[in-house]
Amino acid sequence: MDVIRATREFVETIHADDSSGHDMAHVERVVRLVERLMDGESVDRAVLLLSAYLHDVEDHKLGRPKGLVTQHLASLDLTEAQASLVRAVIDEVSFSKGTSPTTRESEILQDADRLDAIGAIGIARTFQYAGSRGTPLDRSETSAIQHFQDKLLKLASKMHTAKARQLAMSRHVFMQHFLNRFHEEWDGKDT
Repeated sequence: MDVIRATREFVETIHADDSSGHDMAHVERVVRLVERLMDGESVDRAVLLLSAYLHDVEDHKLGRPKGLVTQHLASLDLTEAQASLVRAVIDEVSFSKGTSPTTRESEILQDADRLDAIGAIGIARTFQYAGSRGTPLDRSETSAIQHFQDKLLKLASKMHTAKARQLAMSRHVFMQHFLNRFHEEWDGKDT
């Protein structure tokens, strides 16, 4: 079986019941963004696609056990170097870890994952995640709206590829307009 197809099927089972915004639809959007961003780049395409599919399998905030990625990679026809690179690329994606990418593959995956966290989709995912965790909407230091200040509005300036920077600016502006309108309505000052 093709390693990409086998990985997609594995990830579908992992994310099947997700309601936090880290579902298979998120994974597929990240894969599509990776395909756009890696075009013309000198990267290991198979490693990058595998990393895109697997990047949230062991995400700490989703409460899954460690070792699932390693176990899955061992079931595939990959070299140890490829499997090791997949694990390294995944490890360098996280915003909360504060890690900087050390390979072009890591930069591209980090850009793709962050692009899916901003713009219209990012707004929807923020509220989906907040709802799944019982997080308040606004006026608290741990609110869904505070998440824009803490993370989302910082992402556009942290893109590594030219294509991602271009996409990020448009998505960033959309979020700023949304937040302005949100606060106007929240405060009863909309016109």
